[in-house]
Amino acid sequence: MAYGDGLDMVPAESVICFEENLGNIKTLYALYVASGLASEGKIVNYVTLQSRENTLGQMKRLKMPVSESLHITVISADHAREEVLSCISMADATLVIIDPFSVFFAEDSVKDILKTMTDLIKKSRSGTTVLVLLDPGIMGSSQDHLVRAMSDGVIQFVIVPEGDKLKNYINIPKMRGSFPRDKMLPFTLSEEGIMIDTRERHG
Repeated sequence: MAYGDGLDMVPAESVICFEENLGNIKTLYALYVASGLASEGKIVNYVTLQSRENTLGQMKRLKMPVSESLHITVISADHAREEVLSCISMADATLVIIDPFSVFFAEDSVKDILKTMTDLIKKSRSGTTVLVLLDPGIMGSSQDHLVRAMSDGVIQFVIVPEGDKLKNYINIPKMRGSFPRDKMLPFTLSEEGIMIDTRERHG
């Protein structure tokens, strides 16, 4: 199975890195993916620092359907690493979202991140796609690079000043099974969802 929203299809049984320097568009996009799959009856485990009420509030404001198949697992900052890994090892889910990965594993060494990513890849190959939401700069630069390098795909959400406006773009520097794009995809965010304009290209 694969899924996407105007993007090249995201391969199932993969580890995909969602990356954004500042903002929460990556979280909203991940929630759209989660909502869509859960509405199909597939089990989704969303692992987050945010409260369940806050997460459901975001979904309600953007009119995302909430299904019983969507499980929101709230984890505190204390001992987050152990709790996240425990959730992943126990999850019998089509999709697991780790938001924010960078905060959960902020104190980890390169060796620790290598072990964590290896575990996530093993989990993904057994049938669970894993989305890791990365905020560059929270972990060390070597850890950030390692997450990107070991992920099967990287989707970057980019804000570009254009005149007196800010334009949103999606960049996909790599995706397993797809040839790398040489252009970014413009998109808008509204109550209708994330609308990606595949007709326009930004070099």
